Amino acid sequence: MELRHLRYFRAVAHCGGIAKAARELLVAQPALTRQLRALEDELGVALLIRSARGVSLTAAGHQFIADTERLFEDLDSACKRARQVARGQTGSLRIGIAPNYTWHPTILALLRHFRIACPDVSVMLDPELSARQVESIRSGRIDAGFLAWRPKDDRVFDGLTVFSNRLLLAVPATSPYAEAPPQRLKTLRDEPFIWFPRDRAPGYYDFLIHQCHAAGFTPNLVQSAADVSTILGLVAAGMGYSLVSEASKFNGPAQAILHSHPELSATYDVELVWRSDNRMPALTNFIAMLRQHGPGPPEPQDSVNPSVPIEGPRTERQA
Repeated sequence: MELRHLRYFRAVAHCGGIAKAARELLVAQPALTRQLRALEDELGVALLIRSARGVSLTAAGHQFIADTERLFEDLDSACKRARQVARGQTGSLRIGIAPNYTWHPTILALLRHFRIACPDVSVMLDPELSARQVESIRSGRIDAGFLAWRPKDDRVFDGLTVFSNRLLLAVPATSPYAEAPPQRLKTLRDEPFIWFPRDRAPGYYDFLIHQCHAAGFTPNLVQSAADVSTILGLVAAGMGYSLVSEASKFNGPAQAILHSHPELSATYDVELVWRSDNRMPALTNFIAMLRQHGPGPPEPQDSVNPSVPIEGPRTERQA
């Protein structure tokens, strides 16, 4: 049994006659008659009652046309969904996001625009540090990610700038610097500093260290934490100070006071990153939405010289 047999039977049932159905189908009447006979033979039942006035349906024919109509409705829906997927209008996207950026207004606005444009595409955000996102994108576990410090020399990846970040000084609300930061950051050289292990985010770690060196000091590391949220929690608890991403002002605790500082002038890009060979239509639409609503080309910015040796923060035992 082929789909054309069902189409032929459907047309005859709707037209009430073989001759009229043959004209609508642009099929010779004898050929249409043979196909109907073949369908009945395969089913082993009579579907049509033939008479000089046309054809009518048997009881089996009535049941078969009802079931056939449902099949064609499902087929039409399947065709529609296939076209929607091909246009990126339905399906799903799994996108990683560094936890510190989950409340950033630029990302929230992008997600809102995409939701309006493609309401049938399910977007799942997967909080994950940037370094881990790179491997998840490489393996295909996620389709794209909002992250910083992608390996720019790796042609597996492509990316588009979402926004640029600078560093902020984070101090406890009880700190003497809560109202205003020190004029020079090196004033804090002996104050307890909260940071994170370098293997958690090597590029970000080195960027922060270079900022400290440029300001003329090496921070006094007394405690480390796994992520920015924990760091800010420790700062809020009065355990020390830290340097954090500008994005932290959108989701940091009120007891951690964030200051901009002229010695923290360098910026780095947060990008949407994806595999350059990923041709998912929904992802293509998401990238197009970012191009339409995202920032323009990034401004020239200070860069970290990779040839400069990295000296990590000194611990209390080193101080």
